[in-house]
Amino acid sequence: MSHQVISLKYRPQRFEDVIGQEHITITLKNAIEKNRLGHAYIFSGPRGTGKTTTARLLAKVVNCENPKNGNPCNECSTCKEITQGRSMDVLEIDGASNRGIDSIRDLREQVKYPPTHGKYKVYIIDEFHQITKDAFNALLKTLEEPPKHILFIFATTELHKVLPTILSRCQRLEFKRIPLLQVMELLRNIAKQEGIAIDDDSLLLIAKKGDGSIRDSESILEQVIAFSNNEISYESILNILGVIREEVFFAMFNALVDGKADKALKLIDNMLMQGYDLAEFVSVFSGFLRDLYMVKAHGSADILNTTENLKKEYAELAETQDTHTLIRMLSIVNDEMTKISRSSNTKILVETLFIKLSNLQDLRQLDDLIGQLKRTSSAIDPVAAVPVSNVTPIVKNAKIVKEPAVKTYSSPILNGNLKESAATPQKEEIPIKEVVSQANDLPEPDSTDDIQSVGLEEIKDKWQSVIECIQPQKPAVASLLCNVGITNVQNGALILAVEDEYSHNTIKRNEKIICHCMEKVLKIKLMLRIEQNKVPDKQRVIKKQEIDDAAKQIIQNFEGELL
Repeated sequence: MSHQVISLKYRPQRFEDVIGQEHITITLKNAIEKNRLGHAYIFSGPRGTGKTTTARLLAKVVNCENPKNGNPCNECSTCKEITQGRSMDVLEIDGASNRGIDSIRDLREQVKYPPTHGKYKVYIIDEFHQITKDAFNALLKTLEEPPKHILFIFATTELHKVLPTILSRCQRLEFKRIPLLQVMELLRNIAKQEGIAIDDDSLLLIAKKGDGSIRDSESILEQVIAFSNNEISYESILNILGVIREEVFFAMFNALVDGKADKALKLIDNMLMQGYDLAEFVSVFSGFLRDLYMVKAHGSADILNTTENLKKEYAELAETQDTHTLIRMLSIVNDEMTKISRSSNTKILVETLFIKLSNLQDLRQLDDLIGQLKRTSSAIDPVAAVPVSNVTPIVKNAKIVKEPAVKTYSSPILNGNLKESAATPQKEEIPIKEVVSQANDLPEPDSTDDIQSVGLEEIKDKWQSVIECIQPQKPAVASLLCNVGITNVQNGALILAVEDEYSHNTIKRNEKIICHCMEKVLKIKLMLRIEQNKVPDKQRVIKKQEIDDAAKQIIQNFEGELL
């Protein structure tokens, strides 16, 4: 007996054998049992998901002589004829080669004749979307009022190309991609029946290459069996399919986060020498970054459909990575993918992309630039910026005060692009004792036990220093602390007010590092208490509008863009 390929040999013969499409098989079985079968169905969905197989099962069960629980018996002469493809009552038509109006006219003439043996005459049209518009229109009347003995089943992978007038006359059933684990289980059962030894890593590789298609996965398994005989190894699949190893993506990612562009370029050269498609590598690497981000965001690798070994590797790598870095890398890769797929200089674009990713730490974040601008702009403050030698003492109302000299200032971070700032206005009189204390930078008290040694105003004055302490480690947290309100110091706790839940949760998660920086700057131990309330301007240490203006200045003067 001649060899029969796996996709035909193990084609489902009952509705229960169609995996991953339970919502469709249950609907059809119930319609048959309740005698509520439609006259026309459209099966749509990705290739290899069971559309034609389900159509044949439906054709068999409506004509079966002894149906059982909504399934064909597969033993009567009608079932055998349909299974072998020689039934006169079930006609399979290729829509790609019978797409013209003449073919549809012939079909309209044929439907008038009743079936020869069974109850229904079934027309299964594959690639239904390829039929021309005129042919669609010629089919409308027949679809709307077909003979009672006719059942139409249309299969298509591109439902949007079918005319709405056709869709309105049919019942639509959407086929889904088959989940990875279900494909692996099916392949494992087939290999067992074929007497083939195969491990989970190899099954995962085949299922991923199949991309949710049962037929594609079975065809790959057939090819691998022919190469490997009775034992399939992971290495043999890699060689046959040209699939890039998972460890290559881990090695590439580690090279990028370590800033080793030379190592990344060497990996690219190795893939070229082995014949891999660089555009496909970038596409798969994008999926790798997505999986890594999902593990980081969910805090668990169980969200991935992969083997336990790979889940462990993803979890260990994600634990050491920063969420913002993953988002930036994923965004940059996805932006470049379209250019790479259309370019004739794929190698140059891919190398440029990975050089850019390896130098990602050198790209300044907006939070960093805002902090730098704020620190530089703080020199405009008369008390902080003007040295004692430039302050002239005056006597007024029998109190000795100092009046700061009028001075102009231009921020160096703006590179001279902005006009020179206006003359600094004269501030209210400040006792000379306070000015001299600040000018001479007297040391802070060493005690960390006396809560009363620090007041609310002093905390507000030094809050910018607290933010600068946090900035190198947690720039996003430092940015949020610019918008908080400092409301009170009570029972050894600093009470902060924030306006949104995100800020509340983020600051709460980073409470330890904030308290550490407060102790370092204020020389006192304080706890944090965070309240979610409206923050009045009088409580806000740094006006929100100032941050927005700073961001606009940076983008304008550096000709930058937000990533």
